[in-house]
Amino acid sequence: MDYAIYTDRGKIRNKNEDSYLLKKEPYPLIAVADGMGGHQAGEIASKLAVNSLADYNFNYKENILKEIEEAIKQINQHIVEEGSKNKKYREMGTTLSMGIIYKQRLYLGHIGDSRIYLLRDDTLNQLTTDHSLVHELLEKKEISCNEAFDHPQKHIITQALGLEIELKIETKKIKLKEKDLLLFCTDGLTDMIRTRDIENIINSYIINNNPFNLEELSNILGEKAISKGGNDNITIIVAFI
Repeated sequence: MDYAIYTDRGKIRNKNEDSYLLKKEPYPLIAVADGMGGHQAGEIASKLAVNSLADYNFNYKENILKEIEEAIKQINQHIVEEGSKNKKYREMGTTLSMGIIYKQRLYLGHIGDSRIYLLRDDTLNQLTTDHSLVHELLEKKEISCNEAFDHPQKHIITQALGLEIELKIETKKIKLKEKDLLLFCTDGLTDMIRTRDIENIINSYIINNNPFNLEELSNILGEKAISKGGNDNITIIVAFI
């Protein structure tokens, strides 16, 4: 597998509250986290999430999805406890979208509105579900996809680590194929560029560059998000099977 990482604070934010993890041993473990909260609390929450995930001892021989769920629950508890110790960190939270690649399968765990995508046969599919108010409105068919992208309340998320003890963690197992491309990203990318446009950018780059360079591809996506406004921190990890 090949990997590339892009992260930038964007044009509006004073600091980058995103964090990420790329751990290659014993099996690939990838994660992005988008922190939120006053002072430096968002940055603290996202770092706690990825650092705790990096230290978690996965068995791999047991039920990996259950292990992922347990790991996320423990990380959530840790962030809640840290937030209760320090007034500056109260109500800090973070998204977390993570995946373990084991025996040609992706085992993912997800909370919040960061995303994991799979590009296969030129088609980009979102593997995660946005835990957001806008997604709930979409589910109820109260708004269209076009309205969702420009909705004034699209930054309101309904679940995040650190805000409450009880979570509905999304887990999923996906069988991978050779030449699959995985995209892990925070909403600094997807709030600026629609999914179909991300798909077009990736496909156009791959068609015109053989062999293609993942670092260059991740930079193109990130710089496109900045050119569209760069309203938030942007973190992208691309992995090619």
